[in-house]
Amino acid sequence: MKIHKFCLKINKEFPPGNVFLTFLSGVLLTLAFPKYNYSFLAWIALIPLLISLEEKPFNKAFFLGWITGVVHFMSLLHWVTIPMTQYGNLPIATSIFILVLLSFYLGLYVGIFSGALAFFKFRYLDKPMTVAPVIWVLLEYIRTYLFTGFPWELLGYSQYQNLILIQISDITGVYGVSFVIVLANIALYRLVKWAGLKYRPFPFRYTLFTLGTLIAVACYGIFRQGEILNLNKNSPHLQVSLIQGNIDQEQKWEPSFLYETLLIYQKLTLEAAKDHPDLIVWPETAVPCYFAPKLSYGPFLLNLAHKIKTPIIFGSLAYESRNRGSNIFKYFNSAFLASPRKEVFARYDKMHLVPFGEYVPLRPLLPFVEKLVVGIGDFSPGHNYTLFSIPQAKFGTLICYEVIFPNLSWRYSESGADFLVNITNDAWYGRSGAPYQHFSMAVFRAVENRTALVRVANSGVSGIIEPTGQIQAETPIFVRTFLKGVIPIDPEQTFYSQYGDIGVAFCGMIILILIIFG
Repeated sequence: MKIHKFCLKINKEFPPGNVFLTFLSGVLLTLAFPKYNYSFLAWIALIPLLISLEEKPFNKAFFLGWITGVVHFMSLLHWVTIPMTQYGNLPIATSIFILVLLSFYLGLYVGIFSGALAFFKFRYLDKPMTVAPVIWVLLEYIRTYLFTGFPWELLGYSQYQNLILIQISDITGVYGVSFVIVLANIALYRLVKWAGLKYRPFPFRYTLFTLGTLIAVACYGIFRQGEILNLNKNSPHLQVSLIQGNIDQEQKWEPSFLYETLLIYQKLTLEAAKDHPDLIVWPETAVPCYFAPKLSYGPFLLNLAHKIKTPIIFGSLAYESRNRGSNIFKYFNSAFLASPRKEVFARYDKMHLVPFGEYVPLRPLLPFVEKLVVGIGDFSPGHNYTLFSIPQAKFGTLICYEVIFPNLSWRYSESGADFLVNITNDAWYGRSGAPYQHFSMAVFRAVENRTALVRVANSGVSGIIEPTGQIQAETPIFVRTFLKGVIPIDPEQTFYSQYGDIGVAFCGMIILILIIFG
């Protein structure tokens, strides 16, 4: 009887129609991203949610938005269970539980967005939808950095193939693209409401503002894309070769398979070297061991670089004593540069580690995740933005997950990097959408800083991204191959690489002024 009354209460508080609309928004948001790539859906995905929020108080609006967020992130990030079960030795039930917890947390951002609209309606604004893009951008920024950050597939990333639109990223970063998408969603929502209820006044000012913004963004995109293409034609260029070894994840860390792995990379490298590239790039942990330059594999790699007369950058693991003379070590996920002149290896240690994949936050509170660490690794973060040097240029390296954090890339650009390299291993996630989602975010790092970006993944997607965001070439996943291309190495300093997320600060000021002055 009590359960029946509770269900009736829930049904009254949250009618099935409203709940359906929130589910629909969550599904539409996911479909806008790889591997589905229905990017046009991002422009209407929030409309069902906005309809469900009408006249709702804060608590109900928050809950409905939270449902949308949970549905979206559970369907978008379903692949996180793959490495936990296959390589971390966690039971499937525990893996699903972690996925649910992660989705519940990320869903809070959509819940807060929805609740904030209700809050502003009842306290400050008759039409709170006007500040919706500002609220959305602030929440995306918080998600990027709170609790080490998880800015996976922010709304703007859905447009990675829309080259005209994403050119504004060299001013605003990906957040500007998200702003424009939410702005358009709100305008379309208000037009839908006007069409359904003719007695409402036509939303002339908001529609005009939205159209003006879209036209301005398109004009800037067309102009800027042409300008960058002309600049790149006249800049120095570098020939690169990308080696995709496609090493089976089940064999990758077996000591008996290490030498065979090196032979696979050696064979592909010798083939790629026939075109005399200026740089050859191997993926993350291409040398699957704790690499020590003076031991057997150090000379092997230096001799290979010397033989082909080309620098080779590769990923491996590194270690060092915590204190001088101590037998207690700390471990790093690193990138090394082997020079053809047989010099000492240059090294970069990954600074932004993957929670639960490379270390466990709050370890005492999460003992059930211990097996995941044993299976995948437990590392210490690096602390320096290392610029690797080759005769023609300098470049910054982003290892795996680091490419989704805009600040790491613009700090490299600010330090004088001529281009960016991203090495990764997405084989953990099988043939899911994760490799494609990961690749889509790398496009924005090139546009934001107007630098070419070379991305090499063990099993793909590997590719070359031009400073306009144009994907010059890319590989299919789970294919053993190499890819060659030519990139410009005279980047233009952008507003974004100089001033970072100042646009987000303006959004914060708008909300602060609104709260203070009403």
